[in-house]
Amino acid sequence: MGGAVVAVAISMVLIPFGAAVGLSAGEPVMSSGTASWNVVVAGLWIVWVALTSAAAGGYIAGRMRTRWSDVPGYGTESDVAHEVEFRDGAHGLVVWAVASLAAGGTGILLSAIPAIGAMADPAGSTTEVPAAVQRIMANASIVLAFSAAAAAAIAAGAAWFAAKLGGEHRDQGIDVNSLVPFFRRRRI
Repeated sequence: MGGAVVAVAISMVLIPFGAAVGLSAGEPVMSSGTASWNVVVAGLWIVWVALTSAAAGGYIAGRMRTRWSDVPGYGTESDVAHEVEFRDGAHGLVVWAVASLAAGGTGILLSAIPAIGAMADPAGSTTEVPAAVQRIMANASIVLAFSAAAAAAIAAGAAWFAAKLGGEHRDQGIDVNSLVPFFRRRRI
């Protein structure tokens, strides 16, 4: 559960950070009426946030999980190693699933914002949108939807492999301090 909380927290920090520095979808149409690159950049940012948050959460889940070592029916060392690897990876996948469900709930709430805006203007004083702009907006929606789906798939794999890595570091007794750059290490 700790890994999922970390994954959600990282996402909740990086998404607004990206928006603040201009990595959100912004305006999909430039003032000249042509498509802007903002949508592609926003899509890449979505993938990056999903990848890094899932990997961090997965690593923590794999590292914190108690090593499984004794199950009846698994006689060889190789069988036990495969089961440990699977269980570490599965914990990473659970981190991804819980974080995705939490992020999905947030996304559903955020998707209601345009509807709330429409309710604020019941007279419907919006102007008609030109066909070219509608096409660009439709393409932008496709790019963002594809990015979200790709981010989910990539994040699932990242969480799985990061959890396996965390489990390997746990089993090998690797000190986390050795993973930190030398100038940031704690001096004993």
